Amino acid sequence: MGNVDTISIPELTIIEFHNALREKRTTCAEVVEAYLARISQYNDTLKALITVNKNALDVALQRDQETETLLQRSEDNVFPPLHGVPIILKDTYSTVDMPTTSGIKALHSLQTNDDAFVVGELRRAGAIILGKANLHEFSLEGITVSSLGGQTRNPYDLTRTPGGSSGGTAAALAANLGLVGCGGDTMNSLRSPASACSIVGFRPTRGQVSRSGIVPVTETQDAVGPMARTVRDARVLFDVMKGEDTGDQATVDELRHRRGQGGNGEGAIRVGVLRAFFADEDNVEGAMVNQTVLDALDKVKVDKRIEIAPLSLQDATWDIPSLIATADMQSYEFRSVFDAFLRSPLIACTPHRTLESIVASGAYHQEAVTPVLHRTLQTAGPYTMDGAEYRSRLETIGALKESVEACFVEHRLDALVYPHQKQLVVPIGAMAQPQRNGILASLTGRPAICLPAGFSPPTQSAPVGVPIGLELMGQPWRDDDLLDLAEHFETIIQGRKPSPLA
Repeated sequence: MGNVDTISIPELTIIEFHNALREKRTTCAEVVEAYLARISQYNDTLKALITVNKNALDVALQRDQETETLLQRSEDNVFPPLHGVPIILKDTYSTVDMPTTSGIKALHSLQTNDDAFVVGELRRAGAIILGKANLHEFSLEGITVSSLGGQTRNPYDLTRTPGGSSGGTAAALAANLGLVGCGGDTMNSLRSPASACSIVGFRPTRGQVSRSGIVPVTETQDAVGPMARTVRDARVLFDVMKGEDTGDQATVDELRHRRGQGGNGEGAIRVGVLRAFFADEDNVEGAMVNQTVLDALDKVKVDKRIEIAPLSLQDATWDIPSLIATADMQSYEFRSVFDAFLRSPLIACTPHRTLESIVASGAYHQEAVTPVLHRTLQTAGPYTMDGAEYRSRLETIGALKESVEACFVEHRLDALVYPHQKQLVVPIGAMAQPQRNGILASLTGRPAICLPAGFSPPTQSAPVGVPIGLELMGQPWRDDDLLDLAEHFETIIQGRKPSPLA
């Protein structure tokens, strides 16, 4: 390992890594070797990764040659933003040199002709793709169990799940199997595992980051974004990921060029506490979650530049179960977008060209799938994109966007804050993670970030406790403002602890 221990692989940040490269205290190859050693040590237990990139070390050696050239040429010793950074990708991101499976055994051999648009941006910024992470089957739930990757375990409590669907990426980062990572989010899927694994998960404004070449669930709700142990690392990754791509028309929006103003125009930053999204106090786990998030907010209140304003909203249209029942688009769009991906020119080879073919094969985790899978395959009934029910859901989403915007204007808000989920992440064996609040951002397309708020009390299976996440939801296209706020919260709260595996 050379001198790699001098920079401490556990909890390593991008800045620390790049400084160590400049000072010749380590090399890209040494760091990749260290991560590969941790993967070898812990992945059999965690089942966080489906595929390890067999070319990662060769790419690291190329980056080391580039390091020498960059240090000789640049007086400021400036590296590309992700130079040599080992990244974990959710196994929905197309990679030309590794299979792209969505965790499904039936797609174990699916190969693409090219990288996803975002993966190409990551590579051009100097990243090393270290591996592809496990996820929940088809990305349809929050447990992170798949027919191909098995059940991912939470690094803080091996008896519990890591949340999901991007739980493999979160578990890998929490256990320091990679430096940063990327996930996807249809309802909760970046932020749920961030909450459960004491990391940062950022769902950008819809349209900030291209979804082209990423296995989809819906057109309306899907987003992809960065995952990291710190907000600053998530921001570095986001800055590389974001940008226009004609392959994803949602990214072609003039609003992306609008510069955030910062604050509400009155100097202070005003954050509304969405009390309706807290747990019922008669629930033991819910009470733990509530207290942890409220304690974190009490720390933030010390900073007089941030005004924490409790909100008592009675708007029934924000009720999470109601939104799932009347606005969630998964059953209506999944088959169409999934089949379009399988039949696209991007696909080099695949054993299946339709979702129906995969289901007919039986080569998928039949206990892990949600009703979405079978509803979307119905040829008769409401689950189509050209019926009255679909149009009604679009109208409900439109009204919700207006309602949330009105709330921000009326209360002069820069962000809303609430627990990402109202209970601890569920034990292994459960097939659903209830009580999550992520759909509000998913339906409105607003940016939302989950960061560590703290932990439940320690137990025998969770020696430092189970992680609890705090979510901030901001204004559309003002992602940088939200990241600024999140980094400030992170600095004050200091809610992350390394996992016992560190």
